[in-house]
Amino acid sequence: MTTLRSTVRLQFHRNFTLDDAIPLVPYFAQMGLSHIYASPLLTANPGSLHGYDTVDCQEIDPERGGIAGLRRLVAELRAHDMGLILDIVPNHMGVSPHNHWWQNVLALGPASPYAQYFDIDWQSSDPSLQGKVLLPFLGSPLNQLLDQGDISLHFARNPAGFLLHYGEHRFPISPSDTPQILNTADIPLPDGPILEWLAHTENSEALAQIGKTYASKTEEGRMRLEALLDRQHYRLAWWRTAGDLINWRRFFDVTSLVALKTEREETFEAIHRLVFELYREGLIDGLRIDHIDGLSRPDEYCRRLRSRLEELRPLRPEGLRMPPTLHVEKILEDKEKLPAEWRTSGTTGYDFLEQAALLLHDPEGETPLTAFWEQFGPADYHTTQRQARAEKLENSFPGELKALVRCLTNIPPISHDVTEHAAQTAIHAILLAFPVYRSYFSDGKASTADRHALAHACDEARRHVRPYLRELVTWIEAIMSDRNNHSDARREVVERFEHLTAPLTAKAGEDTAFYRYRRLLSRNDVGTDPARFAAPITEFHTRNTRRLHEFPQALVGTATHDHKRGEDGRARLMVLSETGAEWPKTAESWFRTNNLRHRFTPHGTSPTRSDELLIYQTLISAWPNREEEFVDFSKRLNDYLVKALREAGENTSWSTPDENYEAACHEFLAGLLTSEFRAVLEEYIRRIAPAGILNSLSQTLLRLTSPGVPDLCQGREGWDYSLVDPDNRRPVDYPRYQALLSQDADFNILAAQWRDGRIKQFIIQRVLNFRKQDAALFAEGEYVPVAVTGRLAKHLVAFIRRNGSEEILVLAPRLTFALSPDEELRVFHEGWEHTHLSVGGKWTSLLRERDIDLKDDAALSYFHGDTPLDILKRA
Repeated sequence: MTTLRSTVRLQFHRNFTLDDAIPLVPYFAQMGLSHIYASPLLTANPGSLHGYDTVDCQEIDPERGGIAGLRRLVAELRAHDMGLILDIVPNHMGVSPHNHWWQNVLALGPASPYAQYFDIDWQSSDPSLQGKVLLPFLGSPLNQLLDQGDISLHFARNPAGFLLHYGEHRFPISPSDTPQILNTADIPLPDGPILEWLAHTENSEALAQIGKTYASKTEEGRMRLEALLDRQHYRLAWWRTAGDLINWRRFFDVTSLVALKTEREETFEAIHRLVFELYREGLIDGLRIDHIDGLSRPDEYCRRLRSRLEELRPLRPEGLRMPPTLHVEKILEDKEKLPAEWRTSGTTGYDFLEQAALLLHDPEGETPLTAFWEQFGPADYHTTQRQARAEKLENSFPGELKALVRCLTNIPPISHDVTEHAAQTAIHAILLAFPVYRSYFSDGKASTADRHALAHACDEARRHVRPYLRELVTWIEAIMSDRNNHSDARREVVERFEHLTAPLTAKAGEDTAFYRYRRLLSRNDVGTDPARFAAPITEFHTRNTRRLHEFPQALVGTATHDHKRGEDGRARLMVLSETGAEWPKTAESWFRTNNLRHRFTPHGTSPTRSDELLIYQTLISAWPNREEEFVDFSKRLNDYLVKALREAGENTSWSTPDENYEAACHEFLAGLLTSEFRAVLEEYIRRIAPAGILNSLSQTLLRLTSPGVPDLCQGREGWDYSLVDPDNRRPVDYPRYQALLSQDADFNILAAQWRDGRIKQFIIQRVLNFRKQDAALFAEGEYVPVAVTGRLAKHLVAFIRRNGSEEILVLAPRLTFALSPDEELRVFHEGWEHTHLSVGGKWTSLLRERDIDLKDDAALSYFHGDTPLDILKRA
C-alpha cells in the first residue's frame, strides 16, 4: 500500500456516488494523488448533499452507493496503488424520522436504550421539560397550529405504531398510549403484544379513521389531541423558542443536528462499529474527524480511537498494515498549537490556508485599507467580533448560557452569596473575551495553553465588569482550572463552558463577523484571523519548520468544502492589499459612479456603503476567466448576496428577512452587471488579474512543497472563483480536466494561456508526481529557509527541501502586483539582476525541464522576462 502523500477531497451524494468516482481514479492517479479523502459516507438524511447529518452510523449510505459501491471504488483504488481516508462525524447526528435512535428516544423517553447516547438534559429546571425533549420544529406557536389542524395523528405499519404528522416531520407516539388510542376508536385489543398485532392486523380502515377522533377541528378531538401531546416524552414548540428553552446540545445552533455523548464507551462503540469494520477489512486507511472541538473530551477520544485502530491493524489484509492516519478538523487561533498528546496526524489544513494568506498579503497595505474601511465600520476586527458574540449569546445561546450559570451557582460557597444575575454577568464577560475555540479542562488536564487562554479572558472580563464582580471572575477562573476538583458539579460547569465557547466562537466569528468586517475579504475565511493583515516571510518559514517537526503528516490546504470564497478568488483579492492597486481610490470612484443606482428604504440609502463594498469585492473575487462561465453567474451572485447579508444580520437576517432591502441590493447588483459600469469593472479586473494569477500559482506551489500532506479539494486543479456553500460544492467538470491533462504541456505556453487553468493543473500534476518518485524527500527531508537579498527580496519566498544528497529549491513570488506581470505572466523587471539567493550551483527546473546555473552570486537574472515561479532539483 502506498504511504499518504497527497489527498483529493471528494463530496459524495446521490448525484455523485461512489460508483461515479470509479472512472476518475485513473485520472487521480495520473495527477499523482495517493488517496481519496471522502466526505461522510455513513447514511445521512435522504437527499443530504453533504453527509454531516448522519442518521445511521452502522450503514454506508445507499444513496451514495452503499457498501457494495465502496468495495468497488476501493478495488479500483488498490489497482492504482491508492488509498481512502474517510470523514466521520462523531459529534452529532441528524434529527430526523430516519434516525432510529432518535425516534426511539422520542417514543420511550429516558427509558430508551439510546437515551444516554444523546446529550439531553432530562432533569431540566423547566418543569414542563422534566423527562422530556424539547422539539422546537414548529413554524408557528403550537396553539395556532392546532387551531389550523396542521398537526394530525396517523397509523404507520412499518414500524407499527402511531405518529404525529406536521409537514414533513414525524413524531412517534409512546407505545404506552396505543391501548387508549385503540379504545377511543373502539378497536378491540389483542391478547398478545399490541404492536406486533398492529403490524399484521386487517383493520386498516378502522386504523385509518383513528386520526379523526384526534382531530383538533372538534372540541372533543382537540382535547384528546392536547392530552395525547401532554403525555409524550417530548414537547412540541415554536422554532423561535429554541435558543431559550432547548434542553439538548446541538451542533452550534443548528436545531436539526443533535450532539452525541461520545465520551460514553457504549456510545463510542456504537457510532464507530462500522468504521472499525471498514478499517479491519482494509476499505479505509485513515480517518478525518469532523469538529473535534464539539466532543466533551477530545484527548480521551483521540487516544481511544488510535488505540482501537492499532488493535485492528494486525487483522488488516497483508500489505495494508501501515499505521492509520487521524486528521482532526481543528481551527487553530494565532499561536495556538494542536496538542501533541492527542496522538493525531495533524489538522485538516485550515492553519496552512492562514499561513499562506498572511504571507501573500502586503503589510504596507494595512494602514490605508484600515483607514478606508473605518468610514463604514469598526477599524478593529475584535470590536466587530465582540459585538457579534454578545448578539449570539442573547439570540442563539441564551438557554445554554442560563444552564451554565445555574450549574455555576450550585457550587458552594458561591451558591450562598451570589445571584444568578451576577454570575451571568461575570461569565458573559469571560465568554466575550475567550481567545480560542475552547479549552480542554474537561479532559482532566490543565495545560499551560488552557490556563493562558482562560487567564486572558478573565483579565479582559475584570476590565469590563463592575469592581464588585472582579472577585467573582477570579473565583470562576479558579474553579475552571482546578484539576484537583473532581466533583460532578465542577465537571458539569467545565463541560458546559467548553461546549459553549466553540459554537459561540464559530457563529459569532466565521458565520457573522466575517460577513460584517469588509476591510479586505481575502482575510475573512475559515481558519483565518481577520484582525491580522499580513505576516513576514520569516513567520512562514517558522510555521513550516514547526509543522515538519511536530506534525509532518498534517494536511495542508488552501480550499475546503467550507471556505467562504475560492482559493483563486482570495488570491485575486490579495492584490488589493498592495498600495499600487489603489483599491481605496478605485472604490471611492465606484461609489460616485454608482451613487444614483441606490434605492431609498427604511434603512436609508440601500445598499449601505458597507454592503456596496461587499458587492464590489465579491464581484472582483468571483469574476470568471472564461466567457462560458458567465452562464449562471448572475444567479450565483444573487444567491450568495442573500446568504452574506443575512449572515451579517445587520440590515436583514435569517430569522427576520427584510425582503425590501434585499430587493434593493439585487437591483443594485443587476445594474452593475448590465450598465456601462461593467466595462469599468472588467478593466480593473484585467489590470490586477495577472498578479492574482501569480498569487494563485505561488499559493499552489507552496502548498505542494511545504511540510505536510497537500490536500486538493475537488475541482481545484482548475481555477476556483467559487463563493460560500452551496456555490463551492457545484458539480466538477471532470471530462474537461481529463481533456486538459491529455494536452501537451510547456510551462511558458501554459502560462501565456493561463485563462483555461491548465497551468495550475500542470503544476499540481508535475509536483505531485515528483513527490511520488521521491516521497522520502518530502516526508522526512529537512526544511531550510533560503535567504533572499537585494532589490526584490521581499517579493520572493525561497526554501530548500533536503534529504541526504537529494535537494530541491522552491521559488515562489509574493506581492506580485508591484512586479508588473504582463498578460502572459512574464515579469520584465531589471530588479532580478540585483536580487540574490544564498545558494548557488547547477539545478534542473522541474517545471521548465531545463538546466539552470545559479552563479556564485546567485543572481536571479534568469527570471527576467519569465514567470517568476519555479521548483529546481539539484543537478
